[in-house]
Amino acid sequence: MRTVDSPLYQDVLETHHLTIGDFYFFKNLIVAEVKEGVHLDTSNTKTLIKITKSFFKNRPFGHVTNRINQYSVSPLDLVHYSNQLENAVSFSSIVYNNHFDEMNVKIEQHFLKKPFYIANNLADAANWAKEKAQNMFTISA
Repeated sequence: MRTVDSPLYQDVLETHHLTIGDFYFFKNLIVAEVKEGVHLDTSNTKTLIKITKSFFKNRPFGHVTNRINQYSVSPLDLVHYSNQLENAVSFSSIVYNNHFDEMNVKIEQHFLKKPFYIANNLADAANWAKEKAQNMFTISA
């Protein structure tokens, strides 16, 4: 389910439509929907990193990837992306009964040092990510 078609959409604070995908910013959550066929790398994620850092500033947040399309990312570039977003406290990926995506996500999971959750729907992923961000805010406050 696309973010715009979900009940979560009513809580979106900012939306950014970039060449690599659509990105929805909430109070303590970002939902990424990468476009079909895109290969994410350190070069084409620079704008997204800049926008994300500007939006969240120093606040903890959860990062959800809503895998509604097929795309690729190098695990080493994923590590770089994660390191650039220092206040991203968790990552979650939604796989929709797609064995290929599930295998990719399990590989990606091994490269990230932050809590990682694999979900099969947007609501579960968002709730888990929000909880992680809120717990981090409580701990650091």
